[in-house]
Amino acid sequence: MNETNLFSPSEYTAALLLYLRKHPARVQSSRALEMGPGSGVVMATLLALGAQSALGIELEALAVQATQKLLDQEGLQANASLLQGDMWAVCGDARFDLVVTNLPQFAAEHIEGDGRLPTWSAGGADGRRCVDQFLKGLSRHLAPGGLAVMTHNVFLDFAKTQLMADALGLQARVAYCASAPLPAYKLASMSPEVLARFTGLGIHKMGDFWFVDFDLVEVSWKHEGA
Repeated sequence: MNETNLFSPSEYTAALLLYLRKHPARVQSSRALEMGPGSGVVMATLLALGAQSALGIELEALAVQATQKLLDQEGLQANASLLQGDMWAVCGDARFDLVVTNLPQFAAEHIEGDGRLPTWSAGGADGRRCVDQFLKGLSRHLAPGGLAVMTHNVFLDFAKTQLMADALGLQARVAYCASAPLPAYKLASMSPEVLARFTGLGIHKMGDFWFVDFDLVEVSWKHEGA
């Protein structure tokens, strides 16, 4: 599979892009971070909408290259920086006004059949492996008055995200909801327990076709000046 297909944006990425275009004032002049740029389209959009700076942190070297290529192509490299590393470990003490992410969060240990990298989508048996790590670090790196926006699959259980955010002095709310097709290869990789629990409650079947609901979730400080 070529690089273009390897990092082809998903419906989740498209929803995140729409959110940013709908809320340009939240991007303008911000110190922005994207956790896991992948193709680079979200990071490029942050800069095109007027972010003061944008940092991308990416585990995969190929994704760093893909993002840099897109930023160069669009002439948006001046205020951009990229780091290869494992999430918050490479952030130092930096804080950000806006943090955006579409993390690996599918309820599977490994996904076969899409030709993507092993780190691309699988989020462990309940999908929360990267999400929990992200939230724990967010409380150390979100600036006062800052905002994080993340894609959030229905089977992650939003109540768990709310509880974790609350314990960290943060608050989580659903900004809007969407749905995406659930391909057969992903369905086959899904944790049977999650599939049984959420079928009819966020995972839907019609004929031979399956769909999964997801949210765009905003996370902010519970109290200003945190």
